[in-house]
Amino acid sequence: MRYDPYAKGLKCKVFDIETTGLYPTRDRIISASFIDPDGTDLRQYFSEGSAAEYLTVSAILSEMEDCDVLITYNGQSFDVPFVLARAKKYGLAEELPPVRQADIYRWLKSYWPLAQSMPSLSQKSVERALGLDERRTDMIGGDECIRLYSEYVNLERQEAKDLILLHNGDDVRQLAAITQSLSFLPYDRIAFEKGFMIKLASVSLLGETVHKVITSEMKLTANELELKAKSYPPCPPAAFYDTDAELRCGNSGDIALKLRTGSRGSLRFADLKALGVDEAELRNRQSVKSGYMLLETEDGVDYGACCELVGILLRRLV
Repeated sequence: MRYDPYAKGLKCKVFDIETTGLYPTRDRIISASFIDPDGTDLRQYFSEGSAAEYLTVSAILSEMEDCDVLITYNGQSFDVPFVLARAKKYGLAEELPPVRQADIYRWLKSYWPLAQSMPSLSQKSVERALGLDERRTDMIGGDECIRLYSEYVNLERQEAKDLILLHNGDDVRQLAAITQSLSFLPYDRIAFEKGFMIKLASVSLLGETVHKVITSEMKLTANELELKAKSYPPCPPAAFYDTDAELRCGNSGDIALKLRTGSRGSLRFADLKALGVDEAELRNRQSVKSGYMLLETEDGVDYGACCELVGILLRRLV
């Protein structure tokens, strides 16, 4: 994730699965591939037969445990819920490990102007639009993997397995290449509307604990900036109240932040002094004027300023 500032310092993995069909209640995972966003360290898992799917799902969960940002292509609608359903079937997990989901398909569909004029937003169509299609070496589609898997299981054709893994591997390699080309996406707005992750460390008698805090969509209303988030594992229960902000974390790790804002004409702002925020903590200095942080101007919401201020306040939980 070369251009996404909200992925900096986090462990990112590109992920894709091949399955025997679209329905996790009756279909199975054939293979799964993970690769780093720079296109290195490809790791692939293959279900040698129906009984071996358990091992593939276990390996996927282990990879996710060791991950902060999971990069997929339409994975929030297909890959991720499919894995969860199969994990539940085998009694391996009732919920997946906490990650920030970077679904590139959804990001492009919502934030890439060219997407509206493309007849298809399939991954291969995006590869062609970005000039990356010549990097692909496999010549099959996902549907053909189902036939090839049947050939491998029933006829023990090693070539069939090799073709499946080549296709699955190329999908994650190409998606990694796509993520490295997306300099044009509005990452501050994506973080504001889709959520982002920060990691906090707390110290107790048991030692240091690292908490993954994953936010949901922020809302900037007439008088407040509101945010909900969740901490994994839960941050210590806490509540902070002052004139301009309310920050609460419950026993289950649910976090709520309400930040009161001021306004003058088309400007919306937060009083940094009232919040106890030192300007030296801020990277987004151009949004600071006379001790106030501008959250909205005549040009619209300053998504980066909102995200940065929220991040600073969330760090007060530990």
